[in-house]
Amino acid sequence: MRAWLLLLLTGLWAGPLQAQPVKLRLCTSDVPFHPYTMPDGSGLFQRRLALLARAAGVEVVPTVAPRARCLQSTRTGAADALIGVFAPERLAWMAYPMREGVADEERGLGRVRFLLYRRVGTHFGWDGRRFTGLGDQPLGLQFGYQYGVKVADLGVAVDDRATSAEQLMAKLARGRVALALMQPEQAQLVLSRMPDAGIEALDTPFTSQAFYVIVTQDFWRRHPEQVQRLWSANPPWAASSPSAAPGP
Repeated sequence: MRAWLLLLLTGLWAGPLQAQPVKLRLCTSDVPFHPYTMPDGSGLFQRRLALLARAAGVEVVPTVAPRARCLQSTRTGAADALIGVFAPERLAWMAYPMREGVADEERGLGRVRFLLYRRVGTHFGWDGRRFTGLGDQPLGLQFGYQYGVKVADLGVAVDDRATSAEQLMAKLARGRVALALMQPEQAQLVLSRMPDAGIEALDTPFTSQAFYVIVTQDFWRRHPEQVQRLWSANPPWAASSPSAAPGP
């Protein structure tokens, strides 16, 4: 009895240990993608991942880096996961929630729309299939983002050197690009700081894209149960209120 008490008091016997959460090293771009992913971790998709991680027994360990470096970190094993869209070339080293050979949107974090913006008084257009009026003038994109539609395949010049939404919108305001492609919440935030820019959105959306928790193949092999829980088909926000459901 005295030996048992001694073990208890010295902490050498602690009974059944609680399972330690699996650590998921998430790399996020250092450029804000308002309101979905933010360098400080406050983005909508980051908050949704936190809910899933809590239920899955996963501890998210955030890191911040340029987008290209985040991708490279998943290749080298320095990071375990990203939040992003489906890109077939990433399947060589990363895993998505899949169904019948395609990414399963029902197990994603939500959808993001992308709109085209132009200077008021210009007549550059988009009818859902082709651009009009561009000629040799470029379409502006933000560097490092995958929009799902290959703009270059549409036969237009592209300027993708802007490293932030603010820089891209400034290039549009100065006439250095004919149109700018951006998600509307980010555009509205930028334009609220440029009240005299004279910029408007085109009526026809360019595309919308589902975003996912993307994990490395190595992490998937080591923690399949936890990953399946992260790829929940019934995410906790879906049942809370209509406004909390994944966006349009």
